[in-house]
Amino acid sequence: MSTFLEINDLEVSFYSELGETKAVKNASFHIEEGEIFGIVGESGSGKSVAMKSILKLLPANSKIKSSTVLFEGKDILKLKEKQLRSIRGKDISIVFQDSLTALNPVYTIGSKLIEFIMRNHKMTKAEAKLRAVELLSAVGITDPEKHLKSYPHELSGGMRQRVMIAMSISSNPKLMIADEPTTALDVTIQAQILHLLRSLQREYGMSIILITHDLGVVAQICSRIAVMCGGYVVEEGTTEDIFYHPLHPYTQALIASMPKPGSETFVPFLERPVSDEAGSLCPFLSRCRYANSHCEECLPEFYQDNAKHFIRCHRKGGPL
Repeated sequence: MSTFLEINDLEVSFYSELGETKAVKNASFHIEEGEIFGIVGESGSGKSVAMKSILKLLPANSKIKSSTVLFEGKDILKLKEKQLRSIRGKDISIVFQDSLTALNPVYTIGSKLIEFIMRNHKMTKAEAKLRAVELLSAVGITDPEKHLKSYPHELSGGMRQRVMIAMSISSNPKLMIADEPTTALDVTIQAQILHLLRSLQREYGMSIILITHDLGVVAQICSRIAVMCGGYVVEEGTTEDIFYHPLHPYTQALIASMPKPGSETFVPFLERPVSDEAGSLCPFLSRCRYANSHCEECLPEFYQDNAKHFIRCHRKGGPL
């Protein structure tokens, strides 16, 4: 596989009356053609902000301070808004976390889906309606013609998420960003949505970036995973590397916190006071049981454990 999306040294900040909040710090990713790439981390780790910044879908009080985002060799952050619109929603689509707020409550799902199709393709309204029916059927919605007339509140959470996915694949995108697509869904529906994403990825040959806080989700369908903490990427590797050979203490803590039958799930954190006003030290420093004086002096560089496994830690993957 070849790299077709490359994000280098991404920094994103938000500004308010209280000053600057650095949400993403020196984050770098690369996405290969036809892969499902997972980004995991607790709430507030910067994973959603990092991905929305690619398409400039951030609020007005935000600023992308530095980065290059190369999509098929072109830096899309340097594109004008008109040029970016030709990529946003067409070559790169996004499935938002909350389908109920992403869909307009005063319009039927059919009207918005047909409008979206007509915007990206030269079709008549009748042709777009036929395509909408095909898409709803493709994502597993039974009686799609009937549901074209449904309003978002009339559908279950799983069905609304399927509608969002149908919209995202309507333009045959090269990349889909799925932002917490299974949040608030029960485990049965969650499994169905993940199976749907994997099936669509194989059928359309697109790449998927899956953003989630649930390690169990990425374990099922992702080939590579990046772990984010406090705006930094602290570890990246194949799914096997992350789950069977985790090196960063934060990754180890995330895995240890996963529920396991017959075992304790509580993971104690030290939460010791650390002076880091500039936000330039390891974001896990105050909770890390292995932290030492060197950790309080500077941010660690990336250490390469193998060809696809990287860790940002002074311990450099050494023994516990």
